[in-house]
Amino acid sequence: MSADARTQASTTLDLIIDNDTRWLSQLYMIRRAIILRPFLEQLVLKHRQQWEQENRSKRTAGIRKSAKEPRICMEENQLTSNDWIVLEHLAKLLGFYEDARGWVGSYGNIWEVVQGFEFLQEVLEKYKQLACGIPNSEHLRININLGWEKLNKYYSLLDETPIYCTALALHPAFRWGYFENEWKDHPDWVVKAKQAVREVWETQYRRLRIVPGRVAERSAATRQRKYYNPFQAYCERTRSMSGTSVAEEELTGSRCFDGNDDVDDDVDELELWQSLWEDGDGDVRDPLEYWHERRRRYPRLSRMALDFLTIQAMSAECERLFSAAGRMVTPLRSRLDVDMIGMCQVLRSWLREGVIEDLDVLLVPPDRCDDATEVESEGEEEEEDER
Repeated sequence: MSADARTQASTTLDLIIDNDTRWLSQLYMIRRAIILRPFLEQLVLKHRQQWEQENRSKRTAGIRKSAKEPRICMEENQLTSNDWIVLEHLAKLLGFYEDARGWVGSYGNIWEVVQGFEFLQEVLEKYKQLACGIPNSEHLRININLGWEKLNKYYSLLDETPIYCTALALHPAFRWGYFENEWKDHPDWVVKAKQAVREVWETQYRRLRIVPGRVAERSAATRQRKYYNPFQAYCERTRSMSGTSVAEEELTGSRCFDGNDDVDDDVDELELWQSLWEDGDGDVRDPLEYWHERRRRYPRLSRMALDFLTIQAMSAECERLFSAAGRMVTPLRSRLDVDMIGMCQVLRSWLREGVIEDLDVLLVPPDRCDDATEVESEGEEEEEDER
C-alpha cells in the first residue's frame, strides 16, 4: 500500500505514458511514476524473482547461461536512486511550465505573454545552478540548456509584432518600469521595446480623430487574489512602483475632452501618462476598466490601450465559444438560424460577464417598448387619482 493518503483514498492508478499531442504529457508521466515508485520497484523485483526461478539450473543452482534476461530486469533499464532524484527535480521544473501555460493558455491576458517568457527564463537560470549540485545529472543539465535555447527562440519571435510590448507598456501597473527593471542588463532591449510602442502611437493613434462618448460610472474595485501560483506571484512581484504621483483632484480637475473642444494635438498623451502615477495604479487588476474610466482624459491613448489589451493571448476562449454553440445546436434545434445562434451566444456572454443582469427587457419587441411605457405611465396616473 502507498504511504500517500490521497493514493489510498483514490481508485486504482495506472501508469501514464507521454505522447506527442498532449501538452506537458511528460510531466504527468513523471508525476504518476513518482507516486507509484514503491509499486514499480516491487514489480521489477517480482519479475526478477520469477525469471530466476524459471531459469535456475537444478544441477548447479545457478542461472542457465542460455537464459535471456527480460528487459525489465536489465540494470540499464532500471532507475537508480539518483535517477529518481533527477525526476523529482524535473517534475518541479516542468511544474513551472504548467503554471505559466495553464494560466496564460486558459484565462490569461495579452500583457502576460512577455512575463511568461521572463518567468520561465528566470526559472531555467535558477535550475542551471541547481543542477550542478545534483549527482549524475548530465542529462538534466543538457535538457535545461536545450529548453533555454528553445524558449529563447520563441521569445525572439515576439519582436516581429509590437502587440505584446505595447499591451504590457499600457498596463497601469507595469508601464515602462517593467522593461527598465527586468531588462536593466539589456538597455538595447528597453530602447527597442519603447521604439516599437512609440511607432504604433505616432503612426496610428496620436492624430486619431476622436468621437465623443459617454463615460460610465466607476464600478466596484476588483478583489485582490489571496493565492497565486508561482507565475502569478512573479507577475505581482514585477509590478512597477515608480513615476510621479498625482492626486485624484488633479485628474478630475484637469482639462478633459467633452466633444465641444478639440483635443490639443501637441499633447503627447503617451509620454504624459507614462510620467504620471496615480495612487492605486500598482494594484490595478482590470486595465480595461481603468482605461474605460480615463477615456476623457486620454481619448487617443485609451483607444490604443483598449485596442491592444483586448487582444486574446490564446484561442482558448474562442474554442470555448465553439463548444458552447455546439452544445446549443442539438439535433432538436438543428434548424436554428445562424443569426439566432449568434444573438444567444452574445447574450450568454454578456450575462456571464455582468454586462447585463436580466434578459427580459432585451426580449421585448422594439415596437412594444413605447406601448409598455404608456401603460406604465397610465397606471401611475390612476394610482395618483385614487390617492
